[in-house]
Amino acid sequence: MFRKFRFRSVKYKMLFGFSLIIFFILIIGGYMLFAAKKVNDETIYIVEEQVPVLISNQQIAYTLANRIGLARAYVTTGDPYYREMFDEYSEMAKQYATQMEEALVSTKFDPSAVNATYEWEESMVNDVFNEYDQGNHATVNKNMNKLIPLAEEMMKDFESWALSGEGSIKSSGDEVIVSGYTTVVVVCVITILVVVLGTFIALTTSRSITNSLVSVMEQMKRIAKGDLRIEPLVTNSKDEIGQLMQATNEMNHHSRELIQQIHFVSEKMNRESEELANAANEVKASSEQVAHTMIDIASGSESQANHIGNVSHMMGMFANKVADTTKNGEQIQQASNQVLDLTTEGSSLMKTSFVQMEMIDNIVHEAVEKVEGLDAHSKEISSLVLVIQDVAEQTNLLALNAAIEAARAGEHGKGFAVVADEVRKLAEQVSFSVTDITKIVDDIQRESSSVSTSLKNGYIDVAKGTNQIRTTRETFDQISSAVKEMVRHISGASSNLAEILTNTEEMNSSIQEVAAISEEAAAGVEQTSAQSQQSSSAMEEVAKSSTDLAKLAEQLDGFVRRFTI
Repeated sequence: MFRKFRFRSVKYKMLFGFSLIIFFILIIGGYMLFAAKKVNDETIYIVEEQVPVLISNQQIAYTLANRIGLARAYVTTGDPYYREMFDEYSEMAKQYATQMEEALVSTKFDPSAVNATYEWEESMVNDVFNEYDQGNHATVNKNMNKLIPLAEEMMKDFESWALSGEGSIKSSGDEVIVSGYTTVVVVCVITILVVVLGTFIALTTSRSITNSLVSVMEQMKRIAKGDLRIEPLVTNSKDEIGQLMQATNEMNHHSRELIQQIHFVSEKMNRESEELANAANEVKASSEQVAHTMIDIASGSESQANHIGNVSHMMGMFANKVADTTKNGEQIQQASNQVLDLTTEGSSLMKTSFVQMEMIDNIVHEAVEKVEGLDAHSKEISSLVLVIQDVAEQTNLLALNAAIEAARAGEHGKGFAVVADEVRKLAEQVSFSVTDITKIVDDIQRESSSVSTSLKNGYIDVAKGTNQIRTTRETFDQISSAVKEMVRHISGASSNLAEILTNTEEMNSSIQEVAAISEEAAAGVEQTSAQSQQSSSAMEEVAKSSTDLAKLAEQLDGFVRRFTI
């Protein structure tokens, strides 16, 4: 089955097989979903349409029977309770009829039977109850004999419809059961097919993988035994197994080439070991000459060590000067920091003074406004005083006229004359008081004008002081910024001096190390001279080792010959 498809990966091959299984499982699921939906639709139809219709039919028949009994009881006893119960059962019948209409909304509902109950109810009310209330008992009995059989016939119709509905519900239930059995059988058959197909796919997949792996395993066993003459594995697969077979072929090919190269190298190493022995003899002669040269270099190294010692002493003096300069820079930085702190404190105080001057400015401004308001009120008082003075003068004239009229009246006007005289005196007192008030108000106006002028002048001075403080504050801010910048530069200079001091100390240490190294170099040159002499003897050992290397090359060639290429 899988030979028709060339997969690039074992993963895709297995995914293809499992995809087929999943496809059939999805078919099962889809069929089960379709069957479940069908059963669900049938059940919903039974529960939401057929059962409510059946219940409504039975309840309408039940209300008809009860209403017949209540009508008979009302006609017999005349008790209003039975009339009320009749109306309640009528409302219940209407509700059941409405439920039946809603349940049968998906089908064509015949409302004639329900309308017949409404007509029967209306006839019972009009032809029985109303006639009974009017005292027409003979007519009531006659109409009752007509309506009761009609109601019993309608009850039989509703009961027959209920029986028909029960049969329909039973039939629908049987269909649901048959559909369920069919679904179970189909699912079982498809499940068996999926199991068989899954087993076939699993066997086919495993066989396609294991056959290739067995071929690779046999190939690797032959390579492990040293047989490199095997034929390459042939495969058309593009998956990991095919790649493994190709990798095995490449490994066999590269191993064959490697063995051939080792054989070639071993022969070449045998030849070159002889040349190495000859070169060792030549190096021995050169080492003796190097030993004489090292003696001359040793004397020059001692002189160089003395000069470096003098340089180290001078660098120590330079480091001391740099250290003194660094201390002075640190003192300058501390003083600059103190200046910066004082400048910051002065700037803070100037900000506080500026805020206080603004508060004073606001207070003086409010005082000027209040004094100007007082001046305006005093002017209003002056206007009122003039009005009062006019009233007093008019009152005085009226009192004078009243006194004249009282004198004309003789004895009858004496009492009125006394009152007029008192009014005149009161008017004169008011006039005198108005004069005093006018004088006081004038004084207040003069004083308020003077105070207003003084406050305005003071407000101008306060505004000038506020501007000056603002300018001073800005100056302090500029000074603070300049001092901060100066402190930053001084700090940078101190850091640079400290870094120079550190570098100077490191340089001095390095010079001392160079001096020590020079001395060690002189000693090393002497040792090198001695070692050169030792190298001469070592070259003799190298020549001997070259001979041993040639023997090892012959042994390596013997091992390579074990492989069949």
